[in-house]
Amino acid sequence: MQHIRNCAILDLHKPVCSKKLEVFMATRTICFPISGYPYCKEQPVTFTWIKGSKRQNIRAVHDAVHTTDPDVSILEVSSASVQPEGEAVSSLRLLLHLDSVAQDVPISTVFEAAKVFEHGGPFADLLTCAPSKVHKDTRLRTNGKLLRYSLEGSEYPAEPYPDSFFEWLYCRALKQFPEKAAQLSRYNAFSDIAAAADSKKYYGDSSRAAAIYVGLAAAGKLPCIDSYESFIAEVYTEPKPLPKSEKSEIASKKAPEVSAPAKEIPADESSQSDNANIPDAAQMEQILELPKATCLLLSLAKNAGLSANNSSELAYKGKEFFLDAYQKALKNKTLQINVHKNKFTFPMEEHDSGFHAVGVLTRSPAWEYGWKFNYLAENTPGAEKPEVKAKIQKPLTALEHLERCGYKIVQQVVPEKLPPIAVQRMAWKTGEALCDPVVVDFLQFIRTHMQSDGSFSFRIPKGASKKSFAALSEIAQTWDKMGLFAAIVIYPQNIVYELAQNETVRHFLSGKWLELFVEHQVQQILNHYQEEQGAEVSVYSNVVLSETASVGSTHELDVVFSINGKFFWVEAKSSSRSIDYGKYASLCEKLNVTPESLLLVNSDLSVEECEGVSYFWNYRVANCATITQELESMIAKQIESTGNAVLSTN
Repeated sequence: MQHIRNCAILDLHKPVCSKKLEVFMATRTICFPISGYPYCKEQPVTFTWIKGSKRQNIRAVHDAVHTTDPDVSILEVSSASVQPEGEAVSSLRLLLHLDSVAQDVPISTVFEAAKVFEHGGPFADLLTCAPSKVHKDTRLRTNGKLLRYSLEGSEYPAEPYPDSFFEWLYCRALKQFPEKAAQLSRYNAFSDIAAAADSKKYYGDSSRAAAIYVGLAAAGKLPCIDSYESFIAEVYTEPKPLPKSEKSEIASKKAPEVSAPAKEIPADESSQSDNANIPDAAQMEQILELPKATCLLLSLAKNAGLSANNSSELAYKGKEFFLDAYQKALKNKTLQINVHKNKFTFPMEEHDSGFHAVGVLTRSPAWEYGWKFNYLAENTPGAEKPEVKAKIQKPLTALEHLERCGYKIVQQVVPEKLPPIAVQRMAWKTGEALCDPVVVDFLQFIRTHMQSDGSFSFRIPKGASKKSFAALSEIAQTWDKMGLFAAIVIYPQNIVYELAQNETVRHFLSGKWLELFVEHQVQQILNHYQEEQGAEVSVYSNVVLSETASVGSTHELDVVFSINGKFFWVEAKSSSRSIDYGKYASLCEKLNVTPESLLLVNSDLSVEECEGVSYFWNYRVANCATITQELESMIAKQIESTGNAVLSTN
């Protein structure tokens, strides 16, 4: 057989597929510049959203704005903008001059490169990469919680104003390019189609940053952009009210005070009069010196758990903002409360007691919204005190759970030992392709003849759709470009190939791709829980355990992870032959986890076969097409059951 390095496709069908439009209602935020604190006013707009049609969605947003106010002059500031001046000031196009880099760098790239996470960062090497490659860099999603920003030797906090660093970078860039900034002054409203109203995108909101710059320019406050500290003081700190003038004081002295007749207060109304002193949302905002958006989340009810062992659901009940123990601290403006997205922290006892309560906004059937205090976190001052450390209770990681069950961790794969990112991406692409049954058949055929030399012909099933043929051709070409085939030719009826005689190739096609694919799917979901809900997560792959009570007895777990101390386990199998389904059920008992916390992923099984195995063995089973759905369902159900148990206990 003639060896062909570039995969050939002969006499292909011309793919024609009718796409079904996905249409539903969505919300975006329109930002209006104002010439005074906070220099930007936000207004949500609801419109009809069509998947995959950014420019059509932009027109729909602007039409919705003009329905309310036809005189608004609005500019879309994104790379999808139909207005050239809007595209020029998108975070992907607007450049910032840095002393440490020879060429100017896009705002989005600077923002991502400056991030410092728990396990990595900043990533200065990204400053020389194209923006499209920067946002695909997995280091930005696999290094834990965002802690701060670091740029050219200076540190910038991520809390309590998570958007401030991006906005400051954006305003700095506009000040460096006054010709672009001058074009913005012609508009009195800005939109960013990529920035959803109910969530903060990882690259910032360009529309809000543009509005703040125009507002600062109108107020003559552009010098505050020169430093981050002065920017925060101007944009995020509400100015104190001016003292009364002498005329107003004289007038108040002349005005006679009319004393109202004394009124008896019934005993049952005395508590209501005390509650009248509770600050409302506006007063609370001034006391805590926090933005309006975060102030509404501070519903500190009187029944909050004040110990490390208790959990409480704190509902938002209008004016019940604070605890009795903190009433004095609130009035004296000494209580420090930090808010980041839907997560807030505040001291549990004395200010220097050494630990903070951490609350996460959750939803449950019993409460519309509530704060759940699920663990305590250390505070820097006083954290070394033994009596403080004894009270701190943090969620268990997945490995800590296994150790508590009497197992010793013999081995685990760390990120440094993973294959190159290009190989990982090929594995992810393989998993996506195996959602098609024809591709599943092709991979099964390859594995069957893997140990034999020579060329083989895989016959494409009759009646295979053009979509299946396209998926099969694409993944075959991907494998060939990465060196998995010595030669391959794709015909309309069959594929003739010769597999590369390489042990690493065989290892990848035998199942390594599935392990990488499963780990990636798990990591994507954990990133969502961590970023959107502030959850404490941990994930480990290829964990080898040994039983402390039984010498020589070991188990290997493909992926284990935890969310807020809840343990989960995922096994990946790339063949349906000779699988001992019973051993996974028995191992669940040894690991002290319910079968509902185990997901077995088998790429060879159909959806019906997955349901059958799950019925007989009482744990979850999925294939490549259903893994995301099963993972999300498994996690949501376990977290919901934990929340219900807490509610019933309370």
